[in-house]
Amino acid sequence: MSSYRPRHLTPPPAAPELVAPSRRSLLRGGALGAAALGAGTAALTSPAAQAAGIFGQDVSGWQGEVDWAAQAGLGSRFAYVKATEGRSYRSPAFDHQYLGAGNAGLVRGGYHFARPDSGGPEEQVDFFLNNGGGWSEDGITLPGMLDLEGYSGLPRDYGLSRQEMRDWIMGFSNRYREQTGRRPALYTNLHWWNDVVGDWTPVNSPLFLAAYREDPPTTLPGRWWGWEMWQYSTTGPFAGDSNLWYGGEEQFERFVGEYDYGAAGI
Repeated sequence: MSSYRPRHLTPPPAAPELVAPSRRSLLRGGALGAAALGAGTAALTSPAAQAAGIFGQDVSGWQGEVDWAAQAGLGSRFAYVKATEGRSYRSPAFDHQYLGAGNAGLVRGGYHFARPDSGGPEEQVDFFLNNGGGWSEDGITLPGMLDLEGYSGLPRDYGLSRQEMRDWIMGFSNRYREQTGRRPALYTNLHWWNDVVGDWTPVNSPLFLAAYREDPPTTLPGRWWGWEMWQYSTTGPFAGDSNLWYGGEEQFERFVGEYDYGAAGI
């Protein structure tokens, strides 16, 4: 496993002027998406990258300006972009990273770094939604993702009991669903979740699992028995973190575009 690289409090990069992406769905039969997948096959050389599925990435202000055309050329099909943290921090890189990913033909969405020590979950959902974390059934917007992990310099559990942490996560998920019609995806890792949250999994919550290894993970946190997305590398082939969607085109299209999407591992 790679050394810890903080995903919070990112530095401000310069923001180029970009236009908004088309609302046309790029999921099924899109020429740009198909070309990117074909062009990127040779670049995905690790055993993890050769697993079946759809490849993507997640980025934050640590990556600054990203050459999104190059990412598409390597085979990236989707991108999660850090939007917010806690109840007051908005990534200054979000706008140009989010628009750049869309302009290059990637399906894109925002993610929120959870701070259970700093405000209630409903307040953090509202801040996230007001700063890029929304979802719509336009076919090119990923549902929001909640990043649940430790924060350097703070207690691993943010000072909450297991039940309090479960209530916080459920409060965030419920509020996001009330406002958008969808449950957020939950990003975490095996050890943090099992230590801090325990043997529990919230209802209909897609799992985005960080596990830096050669083969797809089979030991999962909580009561999940399957995962939708696997973060398998922090060192390439894509900018930021490299991810794999573990499923086919139709399942991915449902995840992106349907209100009643059912999580695979619940």
